[in-house]
Amino acid sequence: MSIRPALMVITGVLLAGPQFTVAAQGSTGQGGQRSSDAAIGVRAGLLGIGGEVSKLLTSHVGVRVGVNTFSATLNAKEQSNITYNGKVKLQSFTALLDLYPSPRGSFHLTGGLITRPLKVTLTGVPTGGTFDINSHPYTAAAVGTLTGTGEYGSAMPYVGIGVGTAASKHGGLAFVFDLGTAIGKPTISLTASGAANNAQLQSDLAAQIASTQKDLDKVPVYPVLSIGLMYRF
Repeated sequence: MSIRPALMVITGVLLAGPQFTVAAQGSTGQGGQRSSDAAIGVRAGLLGIGGEVSKLLTSHVGVRVGVNTFSATLNAKEQSNITYNGKVKLQSFTALLDLYPSPRGSFHLTGGLITRPLKVTLTGVPTGGTFDINSHPYTAAAVGTLTGTGEYGSAMPYVGIGVGTAASKHGGLAFVFDLGTAIGKPTISLTASGAANNAQLQSDLAAQIASTQKDLDKVPVYPVLSIGLMYRF
């Protein structure tokens, strides 16, 4: 049996990718009415579910900070005589700068930083036969339990576009949307409980990791898509 399917599951999740902002001083709009320049909001998307706070610094520049989280269990799945169980965890912080081409407009260009957006953990237990690691066969007893992880770096540059602004003459609810990419390569690890005293198994695990990592390095980005609502003050 091959451990390649486990690494392919991790690779698939990593490559596929499965916000509140506080307020400050407002400005005065036409007719003497106070215009909003701050908002709090909620978002859902490929970073998870979270809150965000945003503030318009000038008519063309705004800032946002947010936190997102989500986790899901990958149900037991048997493939190539290996039963896989796993967990996907989304947990990130965002610090973003929005540039509005139109003064106090809605469309914006965005740049900033996103902390580690995704971590995937898989455990594989053989249901019979042998493991095939780097084209070498190993008995289930020799390998024990396989554990694979995949995650992105602790801080990743972000670029994107979106719709939504804290600016408003009368405040109230507004729709927000962002689409972009966090730039960075995911890394994987693969361990076996029986590898501690088996130099050949350790070598084969390292070779298998290198092969899968090479595939992941071809797509050094994490897609970011989010939609939500903000309340403008």
